[in-house]
Amino acid sequence: MSQSVSSQSPTTLETVTERLKSERVQEMLAAMPAWAPVPLGEAIGRAYQFPSARVAWAFARYIWAYAKEEGHNVYLDVSNGEVVLTVAGAKAKGRAGDLTEEIVAFARKLG
Repeated sequence: MSQSVSSQSPTTLETVTERLKSERVQEMLAAMPAWAPVPLGEAIGRAYQFPSARVAWAFARYIWAYAKEEGHNVYLDVSNGEVVLTVAGAKAKGRAGDLTEEIVAFARKLG
């Protein structure tokens, strides 16, 4: 059974930065081979494998709390020892947020 959770933080004007072009995203992700842009280029994601569902859930809870503390939006899909993590920009006016350097830097911290 798969379950998804998400963490979304309010965005203030001070935290909004310029949207990255797809070429720049590809360049930055070249140094992060486990990460890849999701379709439409509005987020980046990766999968983590764990020996058990219990360990996967512990990792997901940690990532959710850390992302919330750091002010980033994450989407987590946990299933059978696997955690699929997506990091995205804050939604605004019903559309997905832009991918920024801060989002990529946060993903780099997560490994």
